[in-house]
Amino acid sequence: MSLDITLLRQMLAQDSSAIQQLKQLLIDEREQLAQRKQDQLAIIAEQKTTLVSQLGHNSKQRQKVLNALNLPANAEGWDLFLQRNTATFPLREDWQRLIGEFEECQELNDINGKMIARSQQTLNHLLNLLRGKVATASLYTAQGLKTEQTSSFTVAKA
Repeated sequence: MSLDITLLRQMLAQDSSAIQQLKQLLIDEREQLAQRKQDQLAIIAEQKTTLVSQLGHNSKQRQKVLNALNLPANAEGWDLFLQRNTATFPLREDWQRLIGEFEECQELNDINGKMIARSQQTLNHLLNLLRGKVATASLYTAQGLKTEQTSSFTVAKA
């Protein structure tokens, strides 16, 4: 199966542009989370969804090519595909750069996810305090399952 080199270059350029935009959105999202500004987060999430969709479309195109060539449908398979042909071999460097940028996006996304999780924990703790509940330490049952016991303090008893 042959593939137009110009189309491959265009696909890599589209992916690179989308990943650069995604990286910037993740940085913007982190700033919004750090400043606890919720107003822009919905817009950022929508833009991230659009970019991920674009990346997914090109990924499906690559998978079709790899499946037709009986190569593994993953990043290593695409690297093998690029190495096979002298015309596609120069694109390998762009592909490796793209993989590196994608990994940076994953790291940024992980950091943002941790910030969101920590904010949720803090919010839940504050809500429990307002409700009069005090969280106790998690305990383990004989089966090794984790149980959480909360207690509440009442102001008066009937």
